[in-house]
Amino acid sequence: MVALGFGLLAFLAVSFVAISALNVSRTRRAMLRRRIEPFVPSASNQRSSTVEVLRVERPPLIKQLDLLVEGTSAAEGLSVELMRADLPLRPGEFVAIRIVVALALFAIAYFVSGNVLISIVMLPLSYIAIRVYVKHRQQARIDAFERQLPEAIDLLNTSLKSGFGLLQGLETIAREMPRPIKDEFSQVVRDMSVGMQLDDALQAMCGRVPSHDAYLLVTAVMIHRAVGGNLSEVLSGIAQTIRARLRIRAEVHALTTTPRVSSYVVAGLPFLVFALMYMVNPPYILLLFTTGVGRVMLAIGGSLMAIGMFVSQRVIQVDY
Repeated sequence: MVALGFGLLAFLAVSFVAISALNVSRTRRAMLRRRIEPFVPSASNQRSSTVEVLRVERPPLIKQLDLLVEGTSAAEGLSVELMRADLPLRPGEFVAIRIVVALALFAIAYFVSGNVLISIVMLPLSYIAIRVYVKHRQQARIDAFERQLPEAIDLLNTSLKSGFGLLQGLETIAREMPRPIKDEFSQVVRDMSVGMQLDDALQAMCGRVPSHDAYLLVTAVMIHRAVGGNLSEVLSGIAQTIRARLRIRAEVHALTTTPRVSSYVVAGLPFLVFALMYMVNPPYILLLFTTGVGRVMLAIGGSLMAIGMFVSQRVIQVDY
């Protein structure tokens, strides 16, 4: 058990190092983009200039892995996942990070415990940890986008009332708003500058940001382009609707805080009791691992805990 504890600590340490490396890479590229933006003459040239400046030479192994991954059907989906998480990585680079983290955790666990089974357990744990981290970044980016969307719609509405066109309004959002909504509308403007239709560019944005509020805005713009009408009035109503949804979401989040925290406490309590009992009387608690009945009890208890955690999360989850 001591070895397992050291293995878990090593797993957390390696995961923290990998996450920190991803953050440093993203921060450095963002700083380079900000430095070159004043020297880019137009939005149409911004993409090519940024790519040339940020191009780096990758190791041969990463190149081969990147080519191998890009030839699969999962490469496109993985690229979308990384884009949604705002991770400036190619699919091959992301797969390489997964492999390196898994091998590092396996080696550390085997060095600490000397048990192959414990070391093998670290392989799926590394995959789950990276997966959870990517999903967390995606959800955080979507939440930030939705919080900024009402202000962006107001800015677009003001631009339309001032006599500018829809494209000029989108450029104003890309120029004035902060990230991440600035990045998405900048991409829409770049797509249109290379010949893509407005409807297709907006639908591509919805693919990058799977948000109901973004779908609502894009649907309103597409219907207006098809049948006409007062777009300014429609945008005002959409902004009010999104603000109301955000207010209701905040109220629901506050009301479900108690059951949500309670579910976390109940799920973590058995592990705390296990650790305390192991510190007080190790032979007594080790019967769960050394006897057949103990292993069956562990399996049943773990299954019931997983079911209870799933049910509690579904109960407090509210669809907006």
